[in-house]
Amino acid sequence: METYDDRSRPLGITIIAAILGISAILALLVLILGLNRVSTLGLGAGMTSATSLALLGALLLGCFEVALAWGLWTLRPWAYWTTAIIEAIRVIFGLSVVFVLREALVAGILSLIIPIIILIYLFADRNVRAAFRTSRT
Repeated sequence: METYDDRSRPLGITIIAAILGISAILALLVLILGLNRVSTLGLGAGMTSATSLALLGALLLGCFEVALAWGLWTLRPWAYWTTAIIEAIRVIFGLSVVFVLREALVAGILSLIIPIIILIYLFADRNVRAAFRTSRT
């Protein structure tokens, strides 16, 4: 029977997982350093509840991205579909930026490029889909 270790990881998935993992770890480090700076300067008392919730959301998102990178790296089927859903949401968000915020047209178009490439790669390459299929043992 085929296990997770028996399958080879496609190069594109390796790249996506590595970039996602590095990005998430850097974001978490910046968040931790930022919170440390806020507490060192005594600015924490002036933080609003909205700011605290935003920081908590950023922390949870960073942890989620680390888990997603691990899932892609280890070829977990849930990571394939979660990545597809997240990239589809990023495409929708990028389209909303293009059509709603006309002054940010270039940024909106640029924000569409990577999610579209990832979605095409996930669904067009037969080897990628096969790598995430499992036969449970």
